Amino acid sequence: MPILGWALIMLALVCAIGKTPGANATRGDDRGNRSPTQLQFNLTPQPTPTSRGDATATPTPRRVVIPTAAATMPPTATPQSIIIVETAAPGPTSTPVPTLVPTATPVPATPTPTPPPPTPTPIPTPAVAPTLAPVQTVRLDFSADDWRGGYFRGDGLAYGRPWVAVYGALSDYPSAALDVSLNATPGRPAILTIVGLDDELGASNPVALDVNGERVFSGPSPFPNWDGQGSGANAAWTPVEFTIPRGVLRAGGNQIVFANLSPVASFNAPPYVLLSDATLEIPGGAVAPTPPAIVPANPAATFTAADWAGGFHRGDGAFYGRPWTAIYGAASDFPEATLRFRLSGAPTGPATLIVSGLDDELAGPNPMAIAVNGQAVFEGASPFQSWDGVGNGSNAAWTDAEITIPAAALRAGRNEIAIANLSPGANFSAPPYILLGDATLSVPGSDVTPRADNDTPRQDREQRSGDDDDNDG
Repeated sequence: MPILGWALIMLALVCAIGKTPGANATRGDDRGNRSPTQLQFNLTPQPTPTSRGDATATPTPRRVVIPTAAATMPPTATPQSIIIVETAAPGPTSTPVPTLVPTATPVPATPTPTPPPPTPTPIPTPAVAPTLAPVQTVRLDFSADDWRGGYFRGDGLAYGRPWVAVYGALSDYPSAALDVSLNATPGRPAILTIVGLDDELGASNPVALDVNGERVFSGPSPFPNWDGQGSGANAAWTPVEFTIPRGVLRAGGNQIVFANLSPVASFNAPPYVLLSDATLEIPGGAVAPTPPAIVPANPAATFTAADWAGGFHRGDGAFYGRPWTAIYGAASDFPEATLRFRLSGAPTGPATLIVSGLDDELAGPNPMAIAVNGQAVFEGASPFQSWDGVGNGSNAAWTDAEITIPAAALRAGRNEIAIANLSPGANFSAPPYILLGDATLSVPGSDVTPRADNDTPRQDREQRSGDDDDNDG
């Protein structure tokens, strides 16, 4: 029987059942009073329903499939658009599958970039001692005039080279010091090498080496004795290494002190130890050398009588009315005196040196010479007035002499100006002599920094008048 026929029979049965009085007798809603004749049926052929849910099928054969994922999607998930696909009636095994697209215009997915590897974290420097890498050895060289506090002689006429003497522990020159500034604490022991010479006595002097107040050596002098021959031109100067333990040197200022411990007060005679050049080797690249104890720089620098190195200094003012440094004849132990200083840069013009001086009581000025960094810039008669020989010289006519120094004779860094007495005498504490007092140096285009700290004022020896000091040690 055709499907349409079965449908009509089923509808007739429904209508017959609706006419039964007991069917609506127990219903409490208003539909129980309706007459079955009022029901209208659309007998337009419809597709056979496949389930009770299809009783109200849409007019056209469309199927809407809601994906299972949509039912379980979290409330906050972005809703997906559903595209309805028109298809023929599905076969018994086909299952419609919705096509999901994003709401916006599809854009090709950008691949997620692979993050770069993390930058390695540098290993922090240990807090104990900041050392510099890579490890290297830094060498600092010192000359004899870098030792301060000892008795300096720089002409090389005795013992064959410039030197600084340290006499007995009770003398005015019991020790000499080197100053150095470091920008970091060395991480390993340092090596200090000193070139030295012991006196002509048979036994070695007891000596000590202190670094920043900590003793690193104590014992007999390690330097050989002078053989006492002649002026010492062939003296056996010997370099000796001293080890400075790790942690003794430090960032900032450091002081190295060499002392003679012999319990005597002699001068110009044994016991003494002579010190010359020195070298400090510091591992780890942890050093930035700074000139020893330099005072602040000024465009013009002022020097005192005590700053003249190499001459005979007297600072009490008991004679000639003020402190002074004497330079005696060319054959004496004090034939010249030197000012040492540093310049921040090369001069832009001639420098001016003003020196206060006094010539001796003999008639006529002494001949003298001026050298700058070993280059002669003047030779002639002393420009200073002669002393009148009255009393102790309290009213002596000190004279200011202005000396022009060519710019080419000076340089950035260390410099020195030496004034020499050319009179052919060997006297001490007697004419011929020239006395030097205060001085001022102005250098265009450069700051001037005195190095007076490198030379301690020379010991007063006025009591030894007539002593020519030929054996000065």
